[in-house]
Amino acid sequence: MLKPLFLGRRIPTPVASVAAVKSAITTACAALFVCFALIQPASGQTQALWRGYTVENIETKAAGGTGAEAQDLAFRNARVAGLREVASRLVCPENQGQLRIPSDSQLEAMVQSTELTDQKIIGSSYSGLLNIAFDDDAIGTYLSGQRVPYATGPAPRQLAIPILRIDNESAETFDDNPWLRIWSDGPEPTLLQTYDLMRGDDQDRAIFDPEVPSRSAVLMLMEKYDFSTALVVQAQLTPPRDEEAPASLYVEAIRIGNGPGDARLETNLVAEVGESTDSLLRRAAIDIQQQASAAYCRTFTATPIDQPITIQVVIIGMDYNGWLQAEALLSTRPEIRRLTFMGQREGAFDVSVEFVGGLLDLQQVFGSVRLRFEAYTAQAVVADAMQVYFFAQPDIQPPPTNVRILPLNDIQLTN
Repeated sequence: MLKPLFLGRRIPTPVASVAAVKSAITTACAALFVCFALIQPASGQTQALWRGYTVENIETKAAGGTGAEAQDLAFRNARVAGLREVASRLVCPENQGQLRIPSDSQLEAMVQSTELTDQKIIGSSYSGLLNIAFDDDAIGTYLSGQRVPYATGPAPRQLAIPILRIDNESAETFDDNPWLRIWSDGPEPTLLQTYDLMRGDDQDRAIFDPEVPSRSAVLMLMEKYDFSTALVVQAQLTPPRDEEAPASLYVEAIRIGNGPGDARLETNLVAEVGESTDSLLRRAAIDIQQQASAAYCRTFTATPIDQPITIQVVIIGMDYNGWLQAEALLSTRPEIRRLTFMGQREGAFDVSVEFVGGLLDLQQVFGSVRLRFEAYTAQAVVADAMQVYFFAQPDIQPPPTNVRILPLNDIQLTN
């Protein structure tokens, strides 16, 4: 039988399902909310060095040309993969699809260091294993230009109090166990929200009883270790009964003190075929940590600031008087900061456009006055680093055929 948790007294109750386990843990944790009061943030809390700007063990492969050329391409692919991983840690999940990859030169400038731990070159094929550390300021500059909300850094570390119950055995908190070991490292040190553990000394054992956890005991531990927030993470593990009943795990986490998001987090998992207990526990721990990190990201993010961008646009297919009429209408749009006539040439004239937003936004602005706005290049082959130009013309005219028009959403603008 599984042993349910209760505060104050223990009542033996047979539990025959995960739902019953969930109910039992919920009852045990309910008292942690009684007379809930916010705790003022501790002034003495120190922030450990965050590892979120480093990506380790990036596997990369490439082929083509010489071995050296394949290596260059593989390193570029690794930088892209690393940037995506770092950005995924700082940008809220619902906004990650809006991120765009910068040019090769911009991306390379964001890298602080690269460590090659393994490589193999066979002919024109290359494979390698890399650790890449990105510069935090460069990452911040990149994300601020993506016009998505992002966290400017990790959340203050919280105190984690992991409690493990396996079937009907006694609760484990202080003695060595896989649940405790997993939480001792964050459990994932690159996510926004990470955790520290209590030392588990005689004083801690006298304060906190994992069999009857209480809010008052948690508050005493928070005061002792100078934390403003604690997470009591109770895991109920049901071992496999037979091949048709694999191991299952229910975890409920109760937050005491200050913190964004829900005060109660939970996850309910069933072991996959051949999955170890340690793997199942780690999946659950990271699930809880990801929920807490996402809540922090949504609450404490940098509001993207639209910085004005200036580009030069070639106006074709209209005379100067026609442009003056369009200019008067464009100048009323909030996206347009300034329009400056730069000069006239045969069949066209140049205008400097200072605006806020993206190129797709600017395309809509020009479209509102019946002008087609496009980007183009004179190069025959599209590459990551190439000269890009812009033109505008009345939308009733066909676009020019002597240039290559480029998708606006593939272009990165920098001031």
